[in-house]
Amino acid sequence: MKKNIYFIICLTLLSIGSLFFLYQESWIVFFIPHQQMPTNIAIEQNSKTKEVTLWVFNSNTKSLKKESIEMIYGDDISQNLKLLINNWFLFLEEEGLIDKQIIVQSVALCERSTQAFVSINQYPFDKSMSTYQKLMIVESLLKTIRENNISISSIRLLIHHKQIIDDHLNFNVSWPIQGYLK
Repeated sequence: MKKNIYFIICLTLLSIGSLFFLYQESWIVFFIPHQQMPTNIAIEQNSKTKEVTLWVFNSNTKSLKKESIEMIYGDDISQNLKLLINNWFLFLEEEGLIDKQIIVQSVALCERSTQAFVSINQYPFDKSMSTYQKLMIVESLLKTIRENNISISSIRLLIHHKQIIDDHLNFNVSWPIQGYLK
């Protein structure tokens, strides 16, 4: 008889503990009808979709290729820049210029919003790429930002918030948005 009581008590405590764990990990959500549901997604009032132009270097024709996509735009310059560069990296991947999935981790702007620090998750170039190919990929990034009227004057790329070390290009300085080609 005592064994049955201990078994029932242990089973009850295990069930309560499991429910508490699942609730803490948000695997189970209890909603009381008289409460308002919390909103975790903050959508800006001024957000709108905008057509943006992405530029990429086409190694076959030695020219820049463009593609237009729709993107959500808001008032936050750093968020707009992060979305734009993420879409640009996706476009590079689709075109076969890079074979890795590169994601922008964060974008920080200096006080006057003239310089952007963009941190990505991994090195964007292949070891077999020439200096010219690397430079043209950077140039296409600069042209993408310039053509979409992001109000910054220079950009510095980082990997995991640290400087990029490259044998051919200098990433210790910021790259001007005007670019080097006309």
